[in-house]
Amino acid sequence: MLNSSVRLMAVTISQLLWVMMVPAYASDIQALVQPCTMCHGVDGNSANSGVPSIAGITPEYFAHVMDAYKNEGRNSPMMKQFTHTLGEADIAQLAEFYGKQKFVARTQEFDAALAQKGALLHAKYCEKCHENGGRITENNYGILAGQWTPYLRQALTAYLDNTRRVNPMMITKLKLLEQEAGQDGIEQLLHFYASPH
Repeated sequence: MLNSSVRLMAVTISQLLWVMMVPAYASDIQALVQPCTMCHGVDGNSANSGVPSIAGITPEYFAHVMDAYKNEGRNSPMMKQFTHTLGEADIAQLAEFYGKQKFVARTQEFDAALAQKGALLHAKYCEKCHENGGRITENNYGILAGQWTPYLRQALTAYLDNTRRVNPMMITKLKLLEQEAGQDGIEQLLHFYASPH
């Protein structure tokens, strides 16, 4: 436990050092991308199950997320500090870069029976915005299918606890799903997103 805590602290300190080294006026995309790679992977496909893959998301959604970190809509001290080093042009460059990267679905364990139930819940509550089983991003929402399950679980919990900003339609649908299907329904949905569909 102590070793993992020490490693986490060392990684966090190194990330903070990178954040402080990125100037707000950076024009070289590699200099802008470098701090992101430590958590989100070289091409935006995260190897850390608690960190989302950001490859392939639309520039509009990317900018929305960065704005949320800057303005208290999402809680992450690391991301908040990083976003405050960036100007609008930097965010636009990063958004364009990650929008051009290919999203790679994370291979992870799932229960087929739960995933089947989750598919029905997705169709009822989520498909309108997160089209094609959560794969389509043209509506400027995040990619759900193939995203890390621990990250998605954390994000859904934050939305339901009102500790993460979300649009009114999404929170209405999530609360309805929770009322009608409970925590089991949330887990079924997560198994669906983890499954190759």
